[in-house]
Amino acid sequence: MSAEATKADAERRAKRIVDNWSKANLFTGWIPGAALALGAADMLMIRQVGEAFGIPAFDEDALKAHLGGVMGSVGGAVVAEAVGVVPLVGWAVKSYALKMKADALGKAVIDYFRQRSPLPD
Repeated sequence: MSAEATKADAERRAKRIVDNWSKANLFTGWIPGAALALGAADMLMIRQVGEAFGIPAFDEDALKAHLGGVMGSVGGAVVAEAVGVVPLVGWAVKSYALKMKADALGKAVIDYFRQRSPLPD
């Protein structure tokens, strides 16, 4: 996909991308092992947001430094999977936690790429 015409257009598109990935986390997060797979899907979301802002390639280390504690860790995925062992309530908590993680990550990534985008305001 190509970049949008302005940063405002890119931000609207990026918010739709993040919203779609957050919903994917919510609706599939209850599945055993989903936390690890959705962690990998976060990278795809990040790349799609970057492309929306006209940044198809970026320095992953700089992005990680910007995101700080927002980036999900393997430990977080393990905790999410442990909570998911409890039927029904654990599944719901795990799915909601993964959705909130995707939302927080998405907001931080949008901020990162908006600041660096070559698109006009």
